[in-house]
Amino acid sequence: MLSPTDQEALEKEIKMKKHLSDRRILGLLVATFATVFVPGSAAAQDLEDQNEQESAGILEEVIVTGVAKPTTKFESSASVSSLSSADMQNNAPRSTAEVFRNIPGIQAEASSGDANANIKVRGMPISSGGSRYVSLQEDGFPTLLIGDIAFATADSWLRVDNTISSVQSIRGGTASTQAFNSPGGIINFISKDGSVEGGSTAFTYGLDFDSLRLDAEYGGSINDNWSYHIGGYFRKGEGPREAPTDLEEGYQIKATFAGEFERGDIKFHLKQLDDTVPTYLPIGARYNGGTSFSQFGEVSLRDGTLYNNTTDCTPRRNNEIKCNKDGFEANMTSVAVVGNFDISDRFIVGARYRIASIDGNFAAPFLTTPFEDPSAGPSQEIIYFNTESNSMDNSFGELKLTGDFDFLQATVGIAYSSQDLSTTWNFNQYYVRLDNGLTPFDSGNSVDGVLYGNPAFGNCCTRAYDYNVDATAPYIAFNGTIGDRLGWDASYRQNDYSIKGTFAESTVLIPLDVNGDGQIGANEQAVPTIGAARLADYDQDFGSWSFGANYALTDSLAVFGNLSEGGSIASPDRVMGNLNADGTMNNGAGYATVMQAEIGIKWQFEKGSLYATYFNADTDEERAFEVTTQEFLQNSYESSGFEFEGLYDFGSGFRVQGSLTLTDSEIVKTASGDNIGNTPRRQADYIFNITPSYTSDSWDLGLNFIGTDSVYVQDNNDLKFGSYIVTNLFLNYYFNDTISISLNANNLFDEIGFTEGEEGSAVAGDLVRIRPINGRTTSLTLRYQF
Repeated sequence: MLSPTDQEALEKEIKMKKHLSDRRILGLLVATFATVFVPGSAAAQDLEDQNEQESAGILEEVIVTGVAKPTTKFESSASVSSLSSADMQNNAPRSTAEVFRNIPGIQAEASSGDANANIKVRGMPISSGGSRYVSLQEDGFPTLLIGDIAFATADSWLRVDNTISSVQSIRGGTASTQAFNSPGGIINFISKDGSVEGGSTAFTYGLDFDSLRLDAEYGGSINDNWSYHIGGYFRKGEGPREAPTDLEEGYQIKATFAGEFERGDIKFHLKQLDDTVPTYLPIGARYNGGTSFSQFGEVSLRDGTLYNNTTDCTPRRNNEIKCNKDGFEANMTSVAVVGNFDISDRFIVGARYRIASIDGNFAAPFLTTPFEDPSAGPSQEIIYFNTESNSMDNSFGELKLTGDFDFLQATVGIAYSSQDLSTTWNFNQYYVRLDNGLTPFDSGNSVDGVLYGNPAFGNCCTRAYDYNVDATAPYIAFNGTIGDRLGWDASYRQNDYSIKGTFAESTVLIPLDVNGDGQIGANEQAVPTIGAARLADYDQDFGSWSFGANYALTDSLAVFGNLSEGGSIASPDRVMGNLNADGTMNNGAGYATVMQAEIGIKWQFEKGSLYATYFNADTDEERAFEVTTQEFLQNSYESSGFEFEGLYDFGSGFRVQGSLTLTDSEIVKTASGDNIGNTPRRQADYIFNITPSYTSDSWDLGLNFIGTDSVYVQDNNDLKFGSYIVTNLFLNYYFNDTISISLNANNLFDEIGFTEGEEGSAVAGDLVRIRPINGRTTSLTLRYQF
């Protein structure tokens, strides 16, 4: 049992550790420069000491993500991981989703670009897309309340830049009770707060792809109590795949102001995002048998796209014509405040609130039919997904009271969120030849390759959704100790959702002058417009709970385990087929449940660390609609496996770190009775990342290997994608204590791999639709550190 004096000392230690990650990174940089230019200096000795300490796991970052009480990786009862800003700079991710590939248990399909990614965890299904079971957060606030909104996934408004101090993640355990819709886990981007003075400016140039980017950030003290950090980026280019025009253009600005006082602390976070990026959808390919696919037409598997400098015009609400250019437009303005106040020696009040204005537009070509025209060669029919996110505005709030009673800490609180979901869909149909560039041709009633409407989809998808989702979640959490070595935690959360609004999924075909030429052309005779609206008015309520324990066998060896259950509501635009005429839920629940268990061991030794975890997850899903297949899905799944994460420092500047996840996932129930016993689509039996690196006096070099096993394209387990390994290279050279240059190559060996496909079966010679990973992209960064 801790005395009040010991408890106060522990709290001071945890507050100090909150800023440890930034200080360690900056300290390592300064010491590295001192090693080069002042051999034998105190700074050089600090570098050696810190490397030894880091390898031994002594300088662990305090984990504040998905836990009721700040903890360390060694003391946590759940699987937690973190990536430093230096890790992310070395890996040079071309999208946010590429960051997640270095987190154990996370399988991120990063082939979509910087928006619309599919993110899976521990064998839980991808459902209809997005990050259904993982909450993506910035500074503890979810980007969106719901992770699988059609054409508006949470990663689409989340960007990586040098304002980030670290990325923390938790899988299982208390994740289910510490956030909305996060039974699988939480990934949290934590911002720098200026506790360490300094900054940097970096200019990045794409050597073999069209990309220019400027990053800048700076932070420091305002006075004895306040600090600040501000930074962001501006970029312009076509993106990692070839395009006829710049598809990547925009900026982000973020700022954090932090204050510490005698009895509390407070932080303010501000963000402005205005960024357009390409979002890549499946392209055509020829199936050669086995797991082999080859290029179809002139669209390269490594760097080709179907983008064709399109200005797509469709009728929106009230038949107002709106035209959009290629790419995903993301706009977000947010203001947040987080504070803690010690009201007595035992009680702390915590409060947080964020409000955000969010909108955007998804405009990208989706291939419906690739075909070989006997007279004209490779050709294809395209549905152009053009979906406006009119409003994704949201707010999140939380109020909690924590009492510290020596061996027991108790927290009671309530979380609240309000999420707008207002989208407008309308899709047109295009016809394109794939030889001699992407050239239009006419079929049926199309004119200049354009047909206003989407008969290939049965003109299904002219829609308008307008919802407000209100969520409240009272919760209670306990953290305790028994003796000096056993820590335990238990928590419960009651999730109550209210979904109200209207939706229009019916289509009315009318003649309409869409292109504005004053005439009704042949391709404008039957234009889909939004039909009558229906009511949505339903509630979804469920409880989440967790229990875990961690036992330190020695000061460097511990075992842990936890059991949890949580849920995640389906995006309302995916379950409208389940509603009665009065808007109430009819066909089953509108949420999925996840029961998860894990047990593991943690070993920290002089030269490194090793963590091994066994996990099991059972997932039951509601009936939900998938746009690309035009089907309702309702399945149950079981998965189990192992996560391994480790680091070893060989000395003399050489070290290796990485992770391996082994997963056995199975479909155990379907609405139709088909595919039971099969492996869920796109679930790999293994994924891994391993990064060997070498640091010398004035330069460092590393390779980052990302690997995945073969996967079945669809649940019928017929067509399969092969395994692949992507090799990433980083080389940093330090000219002096302020200037450095970095060479980064993603997919160094130009490996071909695939993450998503539409067809579940094919025979050799068939044309299929698949989404490949990006080929090699190489960049050079000149960085000025001050």
